[in-house]
Amino acid sequence: MKISYLKVLRDLTSDYTKNSMLVLSIAIGVFGIGCILGGYSVLSREMTTNYTSTLPASATIELDDSIPRSLVDRVKRLPVVKEADRRATLMARMYVNGRWYPLLLFVIDRFDDLRISTFHHLSGATEPALGTMLVERTALSMMEAKEGATLTVKTQPGGPKSVRIAGTVHDPALAPAWQEQAGYGYITLETLHWLGETQSFDQLKIQVASDGDSAPRITEQAQTVSAWLAKQGYKVGEIQVPPPNRHPHQSQMSSIMTIFIVFSYLILLLGSILVATSIATLMVKQVRQIGVMKTIGATSGQIAGLYLFMILILCTVALVIGIPLSRMAASVLYTRIANLLNLELTDTRIPAWVLLLQIATGLLIPLLVTAFPVIRGSRLPIRKALDNYGVSQSGQTGASWLAPLSSIRFLGETFLLSLRNVFRQRTRLAMTLGLLAAGGAMFMTALNVSSAWDTNLRRIYTQRLYDLDIRLTNPTQASEAIAQLTHLKGVRQIEVGYFAPASMARQGSFAVTHTYPDKGHGSFTIQALPVPTRLLNPTILEGQWLQNRTANEVVLNQLARKKEQKIGDSLILSIAGKPTAWRIIGFTEDVGSPATAYVSAEAFAKISPPTGRTTMLRIAFTNRDRTYAKPKINEIENRLEQAGIAVRSSVPVWLLHNAIAAHMKILVNSLLAMAILMALVGTLGLLSTMSMNVLERTREIGVMRAIGATPTRIHKLIMWEGLAIGGLSLTLGFIFSLLLSTYLGRFIGQMAFRTPLSLTISPLAFGIWVSIVGIGSYLATVYPARRANRLTTREALAYE
Repeated sequence: MKISYLKVLRDLTSDYTKNSMLVLSIAIGVFGIGCILGGYSVLSREMTTNYTSTLPASATIELDDSIPRSLVDRVKRLPVVKEADRRATLMARMYVNGRWYPLLLFVIDRFDDLRISTFHHLSGATEPALGTMLVERTALSMMEAKEGATLTVKTQPGGPKSVRIAGTVHDPALAPAWQEQAGYGYITLETLHWLGETQSFDQLKIQVASDGDSAPRITEQAQTVSAWLAKQGYKVGEIQVPPPNRHPHQSQMSSIMTIFIVFSYLILLLGSILVATSIATLMVKQVRQIGVMKTIGATSGQIAGLYLFMILILCTVALVIGIPLSRMAASVLYTRIANLLNLELTDTRIPAWVLLLQIATGLLIPLLVTAFPVIRGSRLPIRKALDNYGVSQSGQTGASWLAPLSSIRFLGETFLLSLRNVFRQRTRLAMTLGLLAAGGAMFMTALNVSSAWDTNLRRIYTQRLYDLDIRLTNPTQASEAIAQLTHLKGVRQIEVGYFAPASMARQGSFAVTHTYPDKGHGSFTIQALPVPTRLLNPTILEGQWLQNRTANEVVLNQLARKKEQKIGDSLILSIAGKPTAWRIIGFTEDVGSPATAYVSAEAFAKISPPTGRTTMLRIAFTNRDRTYAKPKINEIENRLEQAGIAVRSSVPVWLLHNAIAAHMKILVNSLLAMAILMALVGTLGLLSTMSMNVLERTREIGVMRAIGATPTRIHKLIMWEGLAIGGLSLTLGFIFSLLLSTYLGRFIGQMAFRTPLSLTISPLAFGIWVSIVGIGSYLATVYPARRANRLTTREALAYE
């Protein structure tokens, strides 16, 4: 074995603690990259596979008429149509554990011949018989039932009936039932009529013949089909064109994973900086060895190669540790997110490019970062290298600007000397501060964003001054509905309104929305409210709230607003297939609402329901506590049902709050996990820096011991040095966290609500990080201080 390789081996084995920290810092970065990239690669592939496996419709055309099968056959023969089918979707209700929940029923024409908007059979019957239904797998927990059990279901005008669960299916196009707090059922038209409904197939689902990945082209071809239907005498309500071949949550997942990938590479970069700092210190320690090697003929390139080879070995060990662990973590990540998104993982193999990228980045990034200090150290002239004695020849007083501090009485000599030592190696100090500040910024940002998310969710309560939102199946006389509830104990206030599905339309074309089959994602509704409203506290972004009771004026929330729209613009809204003109007077910021247009109830009554009728009740209780409101909901629903007023859905505000919180829980937790990894790398950086600082000044400490410095004083000197570095990093970390929290808050808020989260500083985050830095800084000095005190004065002075 060459002597040079023996030197590398000796250097690696001479300080196991330091080298273990370096390996760990790189392994953490490799682990993070592999975990996130591995999880993302599987999820992005499986999400697309799951969604496209259902053969989703390019567009759904809703008609006001019943669709005969012969019409479907004729539509299939149109040049722009590849496939077509007829369906119906109905919102019913199911009785579970003492209360009614929404039940979305999908009415299928031919279960044995599904060619569009399909689902995957899991168990039980493949086609439900009369009086039975198939259930989406995630709905079983909501129904608190198993296959073969019966469920009480009711529609209007039908009453409650017992429906048996004949089998289960998996529909990847739907969000998990527990997220939506609703059930999903698949029935035949005969069962729908058995439940008391007279509705028939009124949805025409089509797949376009070309350009199926282009939303504008799909819309254009759907308009062509709709125009053809109109010529055949059918009345088109609206066209629904969801983003083509994209899962409802695909954009959000891609955005979140992109953030995590960036942070993973940042962790690896920070770990590489730690390695660069350590190698630079090692070269300072071995500067006389470098001088000797050059004296006997070694070139700068050969010396640099030795140290780069050492880094290569450290990186290789880190890869051996980090890659297997990242695979296991990726498995946990994609499994949890798959459950969150209702995906079936058919292929969990992580692509080879993830492994190759891990290896490439795990080797190249540390080598590139350390290349500069290694090359600089290897080019040191022979004379300068041999004349180095381990005690700084200049600048021993540290930073000159610290001199005025010596006049402050309560600052002891030990503390002032520690401050001078902190600034002696400014490059190393900058690297250490960068490591700790980045870790702290990330840690505080995670908790700040979590706090901002909670603060934003609390606006659900401040914007909604009611506690229960009830939607009625049919327009009902408002006075009759109010009379049933006015004298009910615990009811403080009641307000009536009207809601209806709507869409933005253009002159000469059919209305288009971007609603998914679940009727929730991408939906657009209009709410007609009394002016003034007493139970809604809107956050006005621009313009004003509704004031004129009779004018055709509209206020749009942030999800309904288009970029080009401004105050005073005209807007055509299609309501029940009827286009009407409105003037935009304001824009609001809603938390937890779909795309919504707000109009005056009196203005709305001129174009839709008879005056005095309502489909929406908002009720405020005397006590907003969840435990108080829960029994009141059942009491109110029973009172309305007894009066013959059919309830379509009832959503307590606390349930809306909890459902939205559950959507983003995994994001906040993952963000915190990344922050902990980054904080760990920062702490390792401080420990490594303190060890290097003490090691570098071993002979200097020997001189101090020789002139009378006690072990206690040396320990205090090192301790204050570590605490000073930690204190400086706190300031930088806090400033960086403000910037990072602002950016992430905007990003996550726009992704979830189309409105940025406000900057929220979490006192808990700052307090925890202060504790971590304080304790970590102290602990980081314990080992170096003990090591320094164990050396005798003779050993310290003779140290090289």
